[in-house]
Amino acid sequence: MRRRYRETHPVLESRMGSVRRRMRYNRRWLERRVDQAIMPLEIQEHIGISNIQGEVLIVSRDSRQQRRIKELLRSENHRFDVAWDSDEAIGFLKLGKYRLVILDRINERRRRVFYYLRRYLKHVKVISIVNENQLAKNSMKHGGYSFLLHRDFDLEQLRTCLISSLRLNHPVCRLLKNGEACNRSCINSYMTEENYTDDPNVAMLEPTDTQVPLDTMAPPPEDFFQGLE
Repeated sequence: MRRRYRETHPVLESRMGSVRRRMRYNRRWLERRVDQAIMPLEIQEHIGISNIQGEVLIVSRDSRQQRRIKELLRSENHRFDVAWDSDEAIGFLKLGKYRLVILDRINERRRRVFYYLRRYLKHVKVISIVNENQLAKNSMKHGGYSFLLHRDFDLEQLRTCLISSLRLNHPVCRLLKNGEACNRSCINSYMTEENYTDDPNVAMLEPTDTQVPLDTMAPPPEDFFQGLE
């Protein structure tokens, strides 16, 4: 004779559903924490800690995009590394000293990288490559330095952003933050001995402990993983 099971009470079922969702969320968060913890070791194994360049980090899966940016960085004598995904980018940020991240956010929003930078590395400036004005506004609203619009962005604008972000003391591109187009005034108006230097390391001090809070292992908000890669 088959044993009959009582139906679960609706209130209990609702609570169980909430518990299961929370467990799935915490499991995903822990898996990402493990991936992020392992990634610096993998980078050291495949690249070598002595081969990490530092200064500028390019985060993009697009080979053509990488090539355009790398050629410009070489022409301006900047050191750089390349990360292909979010985990690798965070791994590089844990190993090297970077002052600027060029973040390709066209096909992937890369919220984790942006979240990590703004929470733990506030001294590092971020140039986002975006394909819509709303994402550009959000990037600037949450601490981005500047943005480049569309995949075939103007390389001269990137050159301007490099000079402005790495050699001047500007905390943000005020033109783009105010919704105006780039006109190079950020560097043309301030290219004096006081504000401009051939040594890019002079323009930014090392971060202090108060600027870079310790990682408390506290999980981000529950909606943080929505839409992530």
